[in-house]
Amino acid sequence: MKAAVLQDWKSLEVIQVPAPKVQPGEAMLRVSVAGICGSDVHIYNGDNPIARAPVIPGHEFMGVITELAEQTPGLSVGDRVVVQPLRFCGDCQPCKRGVPHVCEKLVVIGVNQNGGFAEYVNVPTDTLFKIPGSLPDAVAVLAEPFSIGYHACARGLVQKGQNVGVIGGGPIGLYSAIIARELGAASVTISEPLKERRELIESIGITAIDPLATDALSTFRSLSAGDGYDVVIESSGVDAGLDFASEATAIRGNIVTLGFPAKNYARYNITRGIIKEISLIGCRVCPRDEFRATLDMLQKLYDEGTIDFGRIATQPRPLENLERSILDVETNQECAKILIKAE
Repeated sequence: MKAAVLQDWKSLEVIQVPAPKVQPGEAMLRVSVAGICGSDVHIYNGDNPIARAPVIPGHEFMGVITELAEQTPGLSVGDRVVVQPLRFCGDCQPCKRGVPHVCEKLVVIGVNQNGGFAEYVNVPTDTLFKIPGSLPDAVAVLAEPFSIGYHACARGLVQKGQNVGVIGGGPIGLYSAIIARELGAASVTISEPLKERRELIESIGITAIDPLATDALSTFRSLSAGDGYDVVIESSGVDAGLDFASEATAIRGNIVTLGFPAKNYARYNITRGIIKEISLIGCRVCPRDEFRATLDMLQKLYDEGTIDFGRIATQPRPLENLERSILDVETNQECAKILIKAE
């Protein structure tokens, strides 16, 4: 089969490799569409601490089941499915507590196990979610990154009528804002320094401000009725973003952190956190029930025409363009989610 193999850091080749053989508990998928995530840039550059090479990257993907190792209730050959790319051990304390998405031995398909930038991939059947018949491939493939935004809103306890701020308008920040709006937030505002991203954000009806502009904080706060935001989702991973969040959050508000910093830490204004009794909440991937809820929400958004998905994701590019496309993400040459098609 054809696959994009990361042979070593910054060395990606599209080559012919042996197709995988399905193992017990697995399904083989013919990959239809895969998405490029910002974390794929870190994997490509060797900056992801759990990534390995050689590996076939790609953790945002959907496809069609071509083979099942054994009969599996609810799944059949020919089903269109999207993958939640997480494998859990089932034995560690988080798994036993019912939060296996933070498993101590978590394996991420496409990071430390071969993933979806290939014609075929084997995945455990318990990672698969059937796609509703009317949902296009190019929308269904967004379930994984949208689920990160869904989980961020869940961790922040976003409720109807609240004001929600988002720091960083990349895909995950944008999807978090869309989810917050869908959950009934009274106002949603994104702080994003890149003009092209702000234009994309505004094109789907969400307010965006430039954090580098004069009086940016005052402008940001004014959009929350002046009281600060009940929930701020920090997706930039930079010191300035966390600092901005601590000032923008309302008294007893929640800051949800999901942007990984370039170093192992980022600066946070502890004094403001104490004075305002802010809750600082970590956020990582997504539980299975929220992934299912995300897929249902995508179906609703698509059916209602609430979001022009053609604005937030590209037309699929050939697998041969993957390396160039990863560099486009790294250099902000493309603000929409870049989709890849192996065929």
